[in-house]
Amino acid sequence: MDTIELLRDNPLFRSLPDEGLERLARAATRRRYVEGETIFRFGDPPDHLYLVASGAVDISVPAQAGEIVVASFAAGSFFGELAAFDRQPRSASARAVTESELVCVPLDAIQELIDRHPPAARQFLGAIAQRLRGADEMLARLRIRNVNELAESRMTLGERVADRVARFGGSWTFIICFGVFLLAWMLVNTTYLLAQPPDPFPYIFLNLVLSCLAAIQAPVIMMSQNRQAAKDRLQADQEFEINVKAEIAVQQLHRKIDELRALTLQHLQAREPPRA
Repeated sequence: MDTIELLRDNPLFRSLPDEGLERLARAATRRRYVEGETIFRFGDPPDHLYLVASGAVDISVPAQAGEIVVASFAAGSFFGELAAFDRQPRSASARAVTESELVCVPLDAIQELIDRHPPAARQFLGAIAQRLRGADEMLARLRIRNVNELAESRMTLGERVADRVARFGGSWTFIICFGVFLLAWMLVNTTYLLAQPPDPFPYIFLNLVLSCLAAIQAPVIMMSQNRQAAKDRLQADQEFEINVKAEIAVQQLHRKIDELRALTLQHLQAREPPRA
């Protein structure tokens, strides 16, 4: 697909006349990016608006736990459009997921087009509003992973046994059953029932059994506690990631709403008749 057709099919430039499309096509350049190559970084000065001719691009923001991907764009999509209005440093980083070809449209050419062709501003406004609705839908469809299901899917057989032992050893069922066992052992090995009990008072063999049980039960319970600590760390990481994504989404929504208000005000002022 040539540059003019790609521009014509894009919602940003769909209503432009052929003259405007040709002007943008002459100013635009096509660049190829290999897999994993950075297109621009967070904080870089803006210079182009990008159209994805082929491949895929991820948009990510920096965070304490590493970069977080906030959007992905396939062929036919566009990104970097906000810089056409505010010329502020990039608020995110862009990286090619696969080998990609992008059409790079200079921001100066877009600004000139908007000045010469006022309907282009309305087209930009509609495209940004559509992006805003998409962000709302993304937040509505946000699916939080169940940490318990994720942890259970990674559990080994030994960890499952340790959890069952710890769960049973910390229940009233275990206390009652073990109390009944101790009473039965003492009754069976008392001299009042048997002339020669196998383990007479002070129940030396019973003490050995209890010591062995405690020696085995303690590390098994510690294994279960370590696994629970790992689950807690996983849940904390997930909550941190969700909080960061929510904060980023809210900031993007606020920024886009402010830009929509500013563009709407400019459009209304442009339509007002001059005062005598």
